[in-house]
Amino acid sequence: MFRVQSPVNFVFGSHTISSEEGPQQGDPRGSLLVCNTVQPLLSSLASELNLGYLDVTLGGPVDTAASDVAEIAKVGGNIGQILNSSKCELLAHPGVMVNDTQLQSFQRALPSDATLLGAPLFHGPVLDLTKLGQIVVTTSLERSKD
Repeated sequence: MFRVQSPVNFVFGSHTISSEEGPQQGDPRGSLLVCNTVQPLLSSLASELNLGYLDVTLGGPVDTAASDVAEIAKVGGNIGQILNSSKCELLAHPGVMVNDTQLQSFQRALPSDATLLGAPLFHGPVLDLTKLGQIVVTTSLERSKD
């Protein structure tokens, strides 16, 4: 059984819930609590494509995605979630310039390699919108270890 070495606090509005409280690992209510905690953050983002369950997928112009990723990192930290850059992916056509240092730290992939929950999204050459300077970013939030 997995056990957290030190408890973390999840913040939802004016409520704080310790990671010692609530469902244990494997309980489906745990995912629901995480989603409910992150939902206000997702609703505030400006990207044209904004999907979230336990990970967040954003799509749109590079500057908008970069701004949204910065917001995820900032607000996520305030609610007990950290952005794990080593698990984040940037999906863009090779010609798309990305100058944001946070986005540059993400694994870069080609649109033809795009998957969602392990399933291929496209067959053959895909995402014509990426040729217009648009990108898709998948981020990963995890419990902070504090």
